[in-house]
Amino acid sequence: MGYPQGGGPAGAGAAREWPLVDVPVVDDVGAGVAERIDRQLRETLRGYSDAIAVFGPDDRVIFTNARYHELFPHSPPPGEILGWSYEDLLRRSVATGQVGVALALNDPEAYVAQRMAERARLRGRTLRELPIGDRWYRAAEESIADGGIVIAYSDITDRRAAEDALKAAKAMTERTNAILRSAMEAIPGGFMVMDEQFNFLIWSSGWPEIGGASEEIVRAHPNMRSLALWQARRGDYDHIRIDPVKFAPEVIEATPCLKRLIELQAARGPGDPISEEERVAMVEWVMLRYRPEGRPDGERAESSGTVRVGGRGGRVIEFRRNRVPGLGWVSIYNDVTEQRRQAEATARARAEAEEALAELRATQESLVEAERLASLGGLVAGVAHELNTPVGIGYTAASFLSDRLRDFRAQVESGQVRRSDLTEFLDLVEETANLLTVNTGRASRLVQSFKNVAVDQTSDERRRFELRGYLEEIALSVGPQWKRPGHALEIDCPAGIEMDGYPGALSQVVANLIVNATVHAYPDGRAGRLSLSVARAGPDRVELVFADDGDGIAPEHLPRIFDPFFTTRRGTGSTGLGLNIVYNLVTGTLGGRVEVRSAPGAGTRFVLRLPLTAPQAAAEAAPA
Repeated sequence: MGYPQGGGPAGAGAAREWPLVDVPVVDDVGAGVAERIDRQLRETLRGYSDAIAVFGPDDRVIFTNARYHELFPHSPPPGEILGWSYEDLLRRSVATGQVGVALALNDPEAYVAQRMAERARLRGRTLRELPIGDRWYRAAEESIADGGIVIAYSDITDRRAAEDALKAAKAMTERTNAILRSAMEAIPGGFMVMDEQFNFLIWSSGWPEIGGASEEIVRAHPNMRSLALWQARRGDYDHIRIDPVKFAPEVIEATPCLKRLIELQAARGPGDPISEEERVAMVEWVMLRYRPEGRPDGERAESSGTVRVGGRGGRVIEFRRNRVPGLGWVSIYNDVTEQRRQAEATARARAEAEEALAELRATQESLVEAERLASLGGLVAGVAHELNTPVGIGYTAASFLSDRLRDFRAQVESGQVRRSDLTEFLDLVEETANLLTVNTGRASRLVQSFKNVAVDQTSDERRRFELRGYLEEIALSVGPQWKRPGHALEIDCPAGIEMDGYPGALSQVVANLIVNATVHAYPDGRAGRLSLSVARAGPDRVELVFADDGDGIAPEHLPRIFDPFFTTRRGTGSTGLGLNIVYNLVTGTLGGRVEVRSAPGAGTRFVLRLPLTAPQAAAEAAPA
């Protein structure tokens, strides 16, 4: 049976179907069989899900099924396509835009030439994947043994979508694994994941090393129990001793590894080697923490803390371990040995510094006390010097009067006393008595002022006092400090200002300010003017200003004058504690504030703002 021949698009047999099989016909029965086979084959191909087109030896269409016409809607309809050549159909598909291949879109003639050349070389079967419309198809072209070609187009859009999704998922998995690996490597220390059976799944490169192992050792011991036994044999758990007192007897009986471990440790004497059985029992005890209820001593695997690896002298490892349901255990480790050493060194240094600070404070308190006593000693010396004049005058007057009295008595006993002698003697007695009264009164006032100030400075007694009178007593008691160099001290304080506080602290403050001025304000030895003025600063405060007209304080020294031990005259006996005592007493005991104003060549002013009622001292405020 032959196939249609011709060269036009429609062909000579455009309206008839040619047989798909060429069966030799010898009689009418054979012709019927051949026709029946051909009809069955056509019926089968017409209902096939793939698009099928059959071309004869002259490359013209002899059969297409319905799916082919659905796939190529711009091709000739089923009744007219028979006899069309493949090249004409190809050109029509390209012209109507059904072929989505780039070459077909950009250079249709080149694409047609390429396909015709491929078709001419076709032997056997070839497979191509190409876009048709908005879907992808696999074109299977197969040559027929006695000539002709069969083309079947299978829709592979869903398969390609699944493959693309699989590729995307694989790429995402690879990216996720890369990110996870980078994240693991970025974790300082080590990172490890193991499953519910304690098999190691993944770990960072730093994890084996942080546990004192290596990659080779971890791969040789791929689960936690095996690695723990290796660590036990290395001696990591040798320092652990189980105290049976911490466990109830029934708990020990219910925990075989605990019971056996207690027995083995009790039987091992000091210096005896640890047996393999004890190491295995220790590993079983360690692994019990992974139970949901944890170990009998309360330790649970899902926790955080520190552990020492490599024995007592080994490194200190900080860990955090969490259980992930369905996965296993995620653990993060960090070597904190150096931080622990630094922390211990810092703690030791802090303890040493605190001890040194305590000693320094004790020394400072001793120096402050010495400064107070030195101030009191200077006060004693000054008062003694001041007392020397009135007492000396009084003694001289008394001696003179005693001599004159002896002479007058002898004159009386001789009976040679005249009225003029009696008058002269009485005038002498009166003058001498006046001299004694003035000088002994002056000495008495000095002694009383010294007594008040000295008692106040050597005690922390709280009492009420009148400010003006007390300032005058202070000025009198420290008079030698400012009178001897020729300085003048003026006190301007309203009468009637009463304070409730610590007069000893106030006297120490004023005395130190006066002494500081006489020592530092006039280095050239000239006489200066000192002033002490007081004014009310509200209903419950006073402002006390001590000023001098000396050389002033250098700007670079001004911020440090209240610091302990700061002085510009260290080589001349100054300790640098005078103004520090002033600051501490004013801001602490007296509950006030102090500030200084000074400029080179313009003198210095200390401004003290004090409450009329000082705050309660700690000892007073404490309950009995």
